[in-house]
Amino acid sequence: MLWTLGTLPGGQTTDARLPAQPGSPDTLALQVGFTALAIPGPASQLRFSVPPSNTFAGRPLLPAVQLSALDQFGNAATAFVGNVTLTLGANASGGSLSGRTTIPAVAGVATFADLSIDQARTGYTLSASAPGLTDATSAAFDVVTAGPGRIAFASNRDGNNDIYSMNADGSGVVRLTLHRAFAGAPAWSPDGNKIAFSAYGTAGSLDIYTMNADGSGVTALADSVSDPAWSPDGTRIVGSKGIRICRSACGVWYIRLFVMNSDGSGLVVLTNGFTPAWSPDGRIAFAYGGNISVMNPDGSGLINLTNESAGDGYPAWSSDGRKIAFVSNRGGDYDLYVMNADGTGITQLTHDPAIEGRPAWSPDGTRIAFASGKDGDSEIYVMNADGSGMIQLTDNSTFDGWPAWAP
Repeated sequence: MLWTLGTLPGGQTTDARLPAQPGSPDTLALQVGFTALAIPGPASQLRFSVPPSNTFAGRPLLPAVQLSALDQFGNAATAFVGNVTLTLGANASGGSLSGRTTIPAVAGVATFADLSIDQARTGYTLSASAPGLTDATSAAFDVVTAGPGRIAFASNRDGNNDIYSMNADGSGVVRLTLHRAFAGAPAWSPDGNKIAFSAYGTAGSLDIYTMNADGSGVTALADSVSDPAWSPDGTRIVGSKGIRICRSACGVWYIRLFVMNSDGSGLVVLTNGFTPAWSPDGRIAFAYGGNISVMNPDGSGLINLTNESAGDGYPAWSSDGRKIAFVSNRGGDYDLYVMNADGTGITQLTHDPAIEGRPAWSPDGTRIAFASGKDGDSEIYVMNADGSGMIQLTDNSTFDGWPAWAP
């Protein structure tokens, strides 16, 4: 009997069977079982198990680049502990790769945690080598300039909800966060240097964080709060917070608006509401009870702008404070509308059976970015402020949403 184990490692079994012979008094077949453990062969090649992604000039590649050693059949060669070296491949002219570029493999994997490239350019590749192994070349990636007017958004294109940013035409997508759990609702500071966002923290609650525009310097601000929006001077943040009310019994939760300092201190609960937006002149628009309302930052001067039996939500101020875009199903589907800051002149912008959400104005007030989709596939679009000239920016057959336009 000849038994070939094949190309896959792990435990394997087979049987040897001898049929009963004609005329023999033994009428049972003879059967013997065999087991064997197939182990990977020696390392013969390298492969990018975590390839390089788009990044900003000078910022470490996120997530960290990883190279795996494989045997001739593509199995992980976990016994390999040799050095792996990375160099710039294609389009390297003028660019410089910084960080630790030679790493010893651990159980067949080399992880490069601090690589960065100093020059913005499209079409970079990385080349990996190790003594005695076949080299590997990564797919092309871009190094982007972190300029003004970018759109931050949330996406699960890599299997987890994280924050990304892109140019206003959809190019130059860069991943900003690498969280173990959901991250979303990005909001730019007025100077464009920071982004506040919501993410699940270690305690399992949806918390507010801030980070620099390139994704560095992530700082936790407040627990059990979400949907941040900055004040016009950048000194305060408004958001929503779930509060449990206990009277005869506990268990009823209300969504309340709060205001806090931009460092997370001085949190004050104001009134019922969610998805707040701070106007350039200092008022706060928010959704509650299916309508859009506005108030002063201290909770005074509350005015109801819409009065519909349908659901209105996600208000967004234009950069001059004269208009508010919002989402409503007053026409049957969830579409985008715009109105004057006093609630007059309501105009429907989109007419789509898909669900539109989270409008965001361009800094010059001429365009609106928004999310649209259904059945779990949401993409980001941009259109003129009158609803014309709609252009799709992302196309991933996954969730892309919560666009926020930088100053």
